[in-house]
Amino acid sequence: RKAVVELADQYNLGGYSKIGWPGVIVIEGEESDCMAYVDEIRSMRWQHLAVRGEEQLAVRDQDELEQARVLPNKMQELGDD
Repeated sequence: RKAVVELADQYNLGGYSKIGWPGVIVIEGEESDCMAYVDEIRSMRWQHLAVRGEEQLAVRDQDELEQARVLPNKMQELGDD
C-alpha cells in the first residue's frame, strides 16, 4: 500500500487507490509519468493488474495540466467501505 502512494508521489501523480479485493488505482498526471508508474506497478508481485481505461487530454504546458486535473493532486487511499 505504501509503495503505491510513494511511487505516485515520485511521479507527481494524483488519484485514488484501494488495495485488496477488488482493488483499484486511478491516476492522473503527465502521460509519460502515468506510463512509467504503471510499468513499475506491474513489476511488483500483483496477482492481476489490468489497465481498464485511459483518457488523454492535450495541454500546452504544466500550468494547463494542473488546471485540468479533476482528481486529488496527491494519491488518496480509499478504505474498505
